[in-house]
Amino acid sequence: MAHDIVFFLAADDETAAATRLRGPGEAFESVTCRFIDPDSAIAEWDMYFEEPSADAPPVEQIYAWRPWPEWVTAPLNDGVEVFALPQRLTRALANTTSAELEELAGRWTTRLRSEDGTT
Repeated sequence: MAHDIVFFLAADDETAAATRLRGPGEAFESVTCRFIDPDSAIAEWDMYFEEPSADAPPVEQIYAWRPWPEWVTAPLNDGVEVFALPQRLTRALANTTSAELEELAGRWTTRLRSEDGTT
């Protein structure tokens, strides 16, 4: 499981790839998370907008979700990865309401806590 995850919006893949070794720094507004799997989180967020449900999806459904986030840079053995969110997720996030984001965040954190046994 990844330790420090930084989500940020880059203008294009080339700009995102340039952050690989140094991170987004102050050039981009960002949100830092800890101890999550970014690719499965992205898949779950995409699923939330494509197939809304009051219930959190089972992990097996998340792992089977497509499209899975794509690498912007080739993964190396240093633990650093740069992903691109699926286009439909980027559009959905840009067009969502605060209430929908709060609902997604609530459902997602509830599932994460239940997996960790901290509910």
